[in-house]
Amino acid sequence: MSFWQLLQLHKIEIPIIQRDYAQGREDKSEIRQRFLNSIFSALSLNKPLELDFIYGSVIDDFMQPLDGQQRLTTLFLLHWYVAYKEDKLAGKAILENFTYETRTTSREFCIELIQKGINFKNLLETDFDKNGVPKNNQLSKTIIDSPWFFLSWKKDPTIKAMLVMLDAINQKATDKKFENIKDLWPKFTEDHTITFNYIELKDFGLSDDLYIKMNARGKPLTDFENFKASFENKIKIEFWEKEITNPTEKFAHKIDTIWTDLFWTVKDGDNLTDSPSIKIISSILMSCLSLSEKDKDSKERRIREILNQPNVIKPEDFDFNSFCYLKEALDAYSSIKDKIQLDFNLWSYLNNEINFFDTIAKGDKIEYQKIVLFYAQTQYLLNNEEIDNTNFSDWIRVVRNIVVNSTIDSAETFTGAIRLINELSIGSKDIYRYLSENSIKSEFAKDQVKEEIIKSRIIGFDDTYKGIIFKTEDTNFCRGRITFAFDCIEFDKNSIGSFSSDKLSKIEKVLQYHLSDDNDISNDFRRGLFTIDDNHFYNYWDTSWLYAVGAPKRCMIGSINDLKSFAYKSNFKKYLIGLLQKLTEKGLDEIIEGYEIPNDMPNWKKRLIKEKGLLDYSKKHYIAIKEDECCWLIPESKVANNKEGAKKCKSIK
Repeated sequence: MSFWQLLQLHKIEIPIIQRDYAQGREDKSEIRQRFLNSIFSALSLNKPLELDFIYGSVIDDFMQPLDGQQRLTTLFLLHWYVAYKEDKLAGKAILENFTYETRTTSREFCIELIQKGINFKNLLETDFDKNGVPKNNQLSKTIIDSPWFFLSWKKDPTIKAMLVMLDAINQKATDKKFENIKDLWPKFTEDHTITFNYIELKDFGLSDDLYIKMNARGKPLTDFENFKASFENKIKIEFWEKEITNPTEKFAHKIDTIWTDLFWTVKDGDNLTDSPSIKIISSILMSCLSLSEKDKDSKERRIREILNQPNVIKPEDFDFNSFCYLKEALDAYSSIKDKIQLDFNLWSYLNNEINFFDTIAKGDKIEYQKIVLFYAQTQYLLNNEEIDNTNFSDWIRVVRNIVVNSTIDSAETFTGAIRLINELSIGSKDIYRYLSENSIKSEFAKDQVKEEIIKSRIIGFDDTYKGIIFKTEDTNFCRGRITFAFDCIEFDKNSIGSFSSDKLSKIEKVLQYHLSDDNDISNDFRRGLFTIDDNHFYNYWDTSWLYAVGAPKRCMIGSINDLKSFAYKSNFKKYLIGLLQKLTEKGLDEIIEGYEIPNDMPNWKKRLIKEKGLLDYSKKHYIAIKEDECCWLIPESKVANNKEGAKKCKSIK
């Protein structure tokens, strides 16, 4: 029934134990606007809107709502607004059937509001602050200025909230939506466009104990609960499920049943399933936004906002396509989530979880890279009827390699990554076969994609090569990118037959033994680099000047990441390749001890190579070289530009 029908059936009395009217609180503007926008859309488009259940007990012809107070109060204010705006004051007597028992002031305000009302043709002017923002809306300002309004009423939370809601109905922030619709009164009183399901709790009684039990947690609705309610409302208004006849297949049923069971598997200690639910839905939404044809700037801005604060998602963020994708994804995870397990090295992307659903749901915050991997996992589930563990692992491995070797640190790069994975997911059932037989249109991470194509052709040539390729990918130094390792074995990418698994296996063992540290390489390894070719490897680092000694400053590989970059510098990778190739045959000590010093080698280089421990003085691995006559080991990354700074540098001649 409609609010108008309920008023004619019973008087409505908000009982004294109910909380104050909260929908009009100043900090609930988003919820308020969503609710008003839904009502406005229904009225302007003549679409029926159902506001869920309202139920309570009838005592002495007074219906005391157990649930629905907020909606009923907002509907009362809307009916009052329309009655006075459209001069339908004959309905005042029926509106008087709505009252508050929570406070005497609230009850008296409602009576005076109906009896005395307001003249919409004679409203006071709205006050604005210096930024042009409305400070006192003309409607609430006029009501407060009325002779019948007691200033003490401003202290009543319910009255204060009612004034805020009336302003929201009338204010410019809503483009005076309700003011622009003509003949609203019949829509409320005859057409009954806005309705709810009313249940009278007969023979049940409405005791204080019941209220206390129902409100025992004493907490406001969570962000997820608010989103869920608003989203279900949007689904109804947009008729997104009009073709579904089985109620158990609808969003509202699943979100409270099988999907709750799904989120329960990743619940946290404090918020139970709310936080995981928000993170998963937000991540799915971000992927959908990336694939949408919406304006680039606006969608990227929204993606950034959701990444930083997942609970800002709104029903308005979804269109029909993203809604359908969300349902399909949650259905898929509900069916087979426990069958998804990844057991190869995913470094910090997976931590202690077994799949990316758990990673997203349990993480402290969602991250671009993890969402891309989660999207890839989801796409596999949706594109393949059954999970083949080998094919699934191959697919995620390829995506992992792309993610870890790409820059995904903005909404723009995130969008590029999602679009690439969406393109590749067509072949997720057998990704190596797909890569070897198809051209890839996306330009995102094109170098890594080219490498994945080369790997796919090697594996297609001989499936037994897959093992050593995977082992090399999983080394801490390579982390999915093995083009450098291919260079070490002198593999001709245009001739798959030139690939040698034995040679790659030797390089993999060297990488594991010498370059497995997360942060740095050993100083003995640096000494080894001095033995390769013309030993000028340190020139890779852009020159700066050390004024303390008056010489150009160089770096002897600052960290493991520095070495990874070094490995792909065309003019300098020969030093690392040369050393690794030697290490497949000899140990590092043997290489250094057996190195024959060239006649023209400066003595400082000879000393750095032959004197073990000498490089330990340079903690940050910086040196200054003066025309190859001598060098200074710099204790830290820099020193003061004076004599004291010069004294700290260790001279090697």
